[in-house]
Amino acid sequence: MTSSNETPGGSGAVSDERLRAAERFVEEEEGAVSRFGGALETLITALLVIMSLFHLYAAVSIVPTMTLRPVHVGFMLLLVFLIYPATPRLRNRLMWYDVVLALVGVATIVHILMGGDDFWDRSTMPDRADLVYGIVFVLLVLEAARRSTGWIMPAVVLLFAAYAFLGPWLPGHWAHRGYDVESMIGVMYMSLEGIFGTAIDVSATLIIMFTIFGAFLQHSGAGKFFLDFSFALMGGRRSGAGRTVVLSSFLLGGPSGSGVATTVTIGTVAWPMLERAGYDRNA
Repeated sequence: MTSSNETPGGSGAVSDERLRAAERFVEEEEGAVSRFGGALETLITALLVIMSLFHLYAAVSIVPTMTLRPVHVGFMLLLVFLIYPATPRLRNRLMWYDVVLALVGVATIVHILMGGDDFWDRSTMPDRADLVYGIVFVLLVLEAARRSTGWIMPAVVLLFAAYAFLGPWLPGHWAHRGYDVESMIGVMYMSLEGIFGTAIDVSATLIIMFTIFGAFLQHSGAGKFFLDFSFALMGGRRSGAGRTVVLSSFLLGGPSGSGVATTVTIGTVAWPMLERAGYDRNA
Protein backbone atom coordinates (compact mmCIF):
# COMPACT_ATOMS: atom_id res chain seq x y z
CA MET A 1 0.00 0.00 0.00
CA THR A 2 1.39 3.36 -0.96
CA SER A 3 1.28 6.46 1.17
CA SER A 4 -0.89 9.38 0.13
CA ASN A 5 2.24 11.54 0.08
CA GLU A 6 4.01 9.42 -2.49
CA THR A 7 4.59 10.64 -6.00
CA PRO A 8 2.62 9.24 -8.88
CA GLY A 9 5.66 7.36 -10.04
CA GLY A 10 6.09 5.68 -6.66
CA SER A 11 9.16 7.74 -5.87
CA GLY A 12 8.55 8.00 -2.14
CA ALA A 13 7.02 10.53 0.16
CA VAL A 14 7.82 14.19 -0.02
CA SER A 15 9.58 14.90 3.24
CA ASP A 16 8.75 17.78 5.54
CA GLU A 17 12.29 19.04 4.98
CA ARG A 18 11.66 19.29 1.22
CA LEU A 19 8.38 21.12 1.81
CA ARG A 20 10.07 23.60 4.15
CA ALA A 21 12.85 24.14 1.62
CA ALA A 22 10.24 24.76 -1.08
CA GLU A 23 8.48 27.26 1.18
CA ARG A 24 11.76 29.09 1.80
CA PHE A 25 12.37 29.21 -1.95
CA VAL A 26 8.96 30.80 -2.54
CA GLU A 27 9.64 33.41 0.14
CA GLU A 28 13.03 34.26 -1.38
CA GLU A 29 11.41 34.81 -4.78
CA GLU A 30 8.07 36.36 -3.81
CA GLY A 31 8.61 37.73 -0.30
CA ALA A 32 7.63 36.48 3.15
CA VAL A 33 3.90 35.92 3.54
CA SER A 34 2.00 36.04 6.81
CA ARG A 35 -0.41 33.23 7.61
CA PHE A 36 -3.09 34.12 10.11
CA GLY A 37 -5.92 32.26 11.78
CA GLY A 38 -9.27 33.08 13.28
CA ALA A 39 -11.13 36.28 12.47
CA LEU A 40 -8.20 37.85 10.60
CA GLU A 41 -7.95 34.89 8.24
CA THR A 42 -11.70 35.11 7.65
CA LEU A 43 -11.41 38.84 6.90
CA ILE A 44 -8.59 38.36 4.37
CA THR A 45 -10.44 35.48 2.73
CA ALA A 46 -13.58 37.64 2.47
CA LEU A 47 -11.56 40.45 0.86
CA LEU A 48 -10.09 38.01 -1.66
CA VAL A 49 -13.54 36.65 -2.48
CA ILE A 50 -14.96 40.17 -2.92
CA MET A 51 -12.03 41.11 -5.17
CA SER A 52 -12.52 37.97 -7.26
CA LEU A 53 -16.26 38.56 -7.61
CA PHE A 54 -15.67 42.18 -8.62
CA HIS A 55 -13.27 41.17 -11.39
CA LEU A 56 -15.54 38.37 -12.57
CA TYR A 57 -18.36 40.92 -12.78
CA ALA A 58 -16.07 43.31 -14.66
CA ALA A 59 -15.27 40.52 -17.13
CA VAL A 60 -18.91 40.03 -18.13
CA SER A 61 -20.28 43.55 -17.63
CA ILE A 62 -19.13 47.07 -18.44
CA VAL A 63 -17.03 48.68 -15.72
CA PRO A 64 -15.44 52.00 -16.73
CA THR A 65 -11.67 51.88 -17.08
CA MET A 66 -11.29 54.80 -14.70
CA THR A 67 -13.09 52.75 -12.05
CA LEU A 68 -11.71 49.28 -12.76
CA ARG A 69 -8.02 50.13 -12.61
CA PRO A 70 -8.07 52.20 -9.38
CA VAL A 71 -10.28 49.64 -7.61
CA HIS A 72 -7.91 46.87 -8.70
CA VAL A 73 -4.92 48.74 -7.29
CA GLY A 74 -6.87 49.56 -4.13
CA PHE A 75 -7.57 45.89 -3.48
CA MET A 76 -3.91 45.07 -4.07
CA LEU A 77 -2.65 47.74 -1.67
CA LEU A 78 -5.10 46.64 1.01
CA LEU A 79 -4.16 42.97 0.71
CA VAL A 80 -0.41 43.49 0.37
CA PHE A 81 -0.17 45.49 3.60
CA LEU A 82 -2.27 42.89 5.43
CA ILE A 83 -0.49 39.80 4.06
CA TYR A 84 3.13 40.85 3.44
CA PRO A 85 5.01 41.93 6.60
CA ALA A 86 7.41 44.86 6.62
CA THR A 87 10.30 42.47 7.36
CA PRO A 88 10.47 38.64 7.37
CA ARG A 89 10.95 38.58 11.16
CA LEU A 90 7.46 40.09 11.56
CA ARG A 91 5.81 37.31 9.59
CA ASN A 92 2.49 36.09 11.02
CA ARG A 93 2.17 39.31 13.04
CA LEU A 94 -0.14 42.11 11.92
CA MET A 95 1.32 45.37 13.17
CA TRP A 96 -0.69 48.53 13.79
CA TYR A 97 1.13 50.40 11.01
CA ASP A 98 0.22 47.66 8.51
CA VAL A 99 -3.45 48.43 9.18
CA VAL A 100 -2.81 52.18 8.91
CA LEU A 101 -1.00 51.80 5.58
CA ALA A 102 -3.76 49.55 4.24
CA LEU A 103 -6.47 52.05 5.19
CA VAL A 104 -4.51 55.01 3.82
CA GLY A 105 -4.08 53.11 0.56
CA VAL A 106 -7.83 52.62 0.36
CA ALA A 107 -8.33 56.35 1.12
CA THR A 108 -6.16 57.34 -1.87
CA ILE A 109 -8.40 55.25 -4.14
CA VAL A 110 -11.60 56.58 -2.56
CA HIS A 111 -10.32 60.10 -3.34
CA ILE A 112 -10.12 59.13 -7.01
CA LEU A 113 -13.54 57.53 -7.12
CA MET A 114 -15.20 60.40 -5.27
CA GLY A 115 -13.65 62.94 -7.63
CA GLY A 116 -15.26 61.40 -10.70
CA ASP A 117 -14.49 62.94 -14.09
CA ASP A 118 -13.37 66.19 -12.48
CA PHE A 119 -10.47 64.36 -10.86
CA TRP A 120 -9.10 63.14 -14.19
CA ASP A 121 -9.78 66.45 -15.94
CA ARG A 122 -7.57 68.44 -13.56
CA SER A 123 -4.53 66.17 -14.01
CA THR A 124 -2.60 69.09 -15.55
CA MET A 125 -3.43 71.33 -12.57
CA PRO A 126 -3.77 69.17 -9.44
CA ASP A 127 -4.94 70.90 -6.30
CA ARG A 128 -3.38 70.60 -2.86
CA ALA A 129 -5.45 67.55 -1.87
CA ASP A 130 -4.55 65.80 -5.12
CA LEU A 131 -0.86 66.39 -4.44
CA VAL A 132 -1.05 65.04 -0.90
CA TYR A 133 -3.02 61.96 -1.88
CA GLY A 134 -0.85 61.45 -4.96
CA ILE A 135 2.46 61.59 -3.12
CA VAL A 136 1.16 59.22 -0.45
CA PHE A 137 -0.19 56.88 -3.13
CA VAL A 138 3.12 56.68 -4.98
CA LEU A 139 5.01 56.01 -1.75
CA LEU A 140 2.53 53.28 -0.80
CA VAL A 141 2.91 51.60 -4.19
CA LEU A 142 6.70 51.62 -3.77
CA GLU A 143 6.42 50.13 -0.28
CA ALA A 144 3.97 47.48 -1.49
CA ALA A 145 6.40 46.57 -4.28
CA ARG A 146 9.27 46.35 -1.79
CA ARG A 147 7.32 44.05 0.50
CA SER A 148 6.17 41.71 -2.24
CA THR A 149 9.14 41.68 -4.64
CA GLY A 150 12.15 43.11 -2.82
CA TRP A 151 14.21 46.26 -3.34
CA ILE A 152 15.02 45.91 -7.06
CA MET A 153 11.78 47.28 -8.53
CA PRO A 154 11.48 50.24 -6.11
CA ALA A 155 15.16 51.06 -6.67
CA VAL A 156 14.66 51.17 -10.45
CA VAL A 157 11.60 53.40 -10.04
CA LEU A 158 13.45 55.76 -7.70
CA LEU A 159 16.36 55.92 -10.14
CA PHE A 160 14.10 57.02 -12.99
CA ALA A 161 12.25 59.44 -10.69
CA ALA A 162 15.58 61.02 -9.75
CA TYR A 163 16.41 61.37 -13.44
CA ALA A 164 13.09 63.13 -14.03
CA PHE A 165 13.65 65.64 -11.21
CA LEU A 166 17.39 66.21 -11.71
CA GLY A 167 17.30 66.71 -15.49
CA PRO A 168 18.39 70.39 -15.52
CA TRP A 169 21.55 69.58 -13.54
CA LEU A 170 22.69 66.61 -15.60
CA PRO A 171 25.58 66.96 -18.08
CA GLY A 172 25.50 66.87 -21.87
CA HIS A 173 22.89 64.82 -23.67
CA TRP A 174 21.53 63.52 -20.37
CA ALA A 175 20.14 66.95 -19.48
CA HIS A 176 16.48 67.92 -19.94
CA ARG A 177 14.22 70.64 -18.57
CA GLY A 178 13.06 68.45 -15.67
CA TYR A 179 9.69 67.82 -14.06
CA ASP A 180 8.10 69.32 -10.98
CA VAL A 181 6.05 67.45 -8.38
CA GLU A 182 2.75 68.66 -9.83
CA SER A 183 3.58 67.27 -13.27
CA MET A 184 4.75 63.94 -11.87
CA ILE A 185 1.67 63.46 -9.71
CA GLY A 186 -0.57 64.51 -12.58
CA VAL A 187 0.88 61.74 -14.74
CA MET A 188 1.50 59.02 -12.14
CA TYR A 189 -1.69 59.38 -10.09
CA MET A 190 -4.22 61.33 -12.13
CA SER A 191 -3.97 59.81 -15.60
CA LEU A 192 -4.03 56.44 -17.35
CA GLU A 193 -0.42 56.86 -18.42
CA GLY A 194 1.26 56.37 -15.05
CA ILE A 195 0.59 53.77 -12.38
CA PHE A 196 -2.88 53.14 -13.85
CA GLY A 197 -1.37 52.49 -17.27
CA THR A 198 -1.02 49.45 -19.49
CA ALA A 199 0.52 47.19 -16.84
CA ILE A 200 -2.44 47.67 -14.49
CA ASP A 201 -4.84 47.27 -17.41
CA VAL A 202 -3.35 43.85 -18.18
CA SER A 203 -3.31 42.92 -14.50
CA ALA A 204 -6.92 43.97 -13.92
CA THR A 205 -8.35 42.30 -17.03
CA LEU A 206 -6.15 39.31 -17.90
CA ILE A 207 -3.72 38.31 -15.15
CA ILE A 208 -6.39 38.37 -12.45
CA MET A 209 -8.53 36.00 -14.57
CA PHE A 210 -5.63 33.54 -14.92
CA THR A 211 -5.02 33.77 -11.17
CA ILE A 212 -8.65 33.05 -10.29
CA PHE A 213 -8.73 30.20 -12.80
CA GLY A 214 -5.49 28.79 -11.40
CA ALA A 215 -6.85 28.88 -7.85
CA PHE A 216 -10.00 27.13 -9.03
CA LEU A 217 -7.93 24.40 -10.68
CA GLN A 218 -5.76 23.96 -7.60
CA HIS A 219 -8.60 23.66 -5.10
CA SER A 220 -10.83 21.59 -7.36
CA GLY A 221 -8.15 18.93 -7.79
CA ALA A 222 -7.58 19.66 -11.47
CA GLY A 223 -3.93 20.52 -10.78
CA LYS A 224 -3.30 17.02 -9.43
CA PHE A 225 -5.08 15.64 -12.49
CA PHE A 226 -2.62 17.45 -14.76
CA LEU A 227 0.28 15.90 -12.87
CA ASP A 228 -1.22 12.41 -12.95
CA PHE A 229 -2.08 12.78 -16.64
CA SER A 230 1.51 13.76 -17.46
CA PHE A 231 2.94 10.83 -15.52
CA ALA A 232 0.52 8.41 -17.20
CA LEU A 233 1.19 9.73 -20.71
CA MET A 234 4.97 10.14 -20.58
CA GLY A 235 6.13 8.00 -17.68
CA GLY A 236 6.66 4.81 -19.69
CA ARG A 237 8.59 6.38 -22.56
CA ARG A 238 12.32 6.73 -23.03
CA SER A 239 13.41 9.96 -21.29
CA GLY A 240 9.94 9.90 -19.80
CA ALA A 241 10.98 11.61 -16.58
CA GLY A 242 12.13 14.76 -18.33
CA ARG A 243 9.17 14.83 -20.69
CA THR A 244 6.79 14.36 -17.78
CA VAL A 245 8.16 17.45 -16.04
CA VAL A 246 7.96 19.54 -19.22
CA LEU A 247 4.37 18.52 -19.96
CA SER A 248 3.16 18.92 -16.38
CA SER A 249 4.86 22.33 -16.18
CA PHE A 250 3.03 23.39 -19.34
CA LEU A 251 -0.35 22.11 -18.16
CA LEU A 252 -0.07 23.47 -14.61
CA GLY A 253 1.99 26.60 -15.18
CA GLY A 254 -0.22 28.13 -17.87
CA PRO A 255 -3.41 28.33 -15.79
CA SER A 256 -1.67 29.10 -12.48
CA GLY A 257 0.32 32.04 -13.88
CA SER A 258 3.09 31.59 -11.28
CA GLY A 259 6.44 30.16 -12.31
CA VAL A 260 7.60 29.82 -8.72
CA ALA A 261 4.42 28.05 -7.58
CA THR A 262 4.62 25.67 -10.54
CA THR A 263 8.27 24.89 -9.83
CA VAL A 264 7.56 24.17 -6.18
CA THR A 265 4.46 22.08 -6.88
CA ILE A 266 6.07 19.93 -9.54
CA GLY A 267 9.59 19.92 -8.09
CA THR A 268 8.63 18.36 -4.77
CA VAL A 269 6.87 15.55 -6.64
CA ALA A 270 9.13 15.04 -9.64
CA TRP A 271 12.62 15.51 -8.23
CA PRO A 272 12.96 12.00 -6.68
CA MET A 273 11.89 10.47 -10.00
CA LEU A 274 14.33 12.65 -11.95
CA GLU A 275 17.10 11.73 -9.53
CA ARG A 276 16.51 8.00 -10.08
CA ALA A 277 16.45 8.55 -13.84
CA GLY A 278 19.98 9.98 -13.70
CA TYR A 279 19.31 13.72 -13.84
CA ASP A 280 21.55 15.87 -11.66
CA ARG A 281 20.58 19.13 -9.95
CA ASN A 282 21.83 21.26 -12.86
CA ALA A 283 20.22 19.24 -15.67
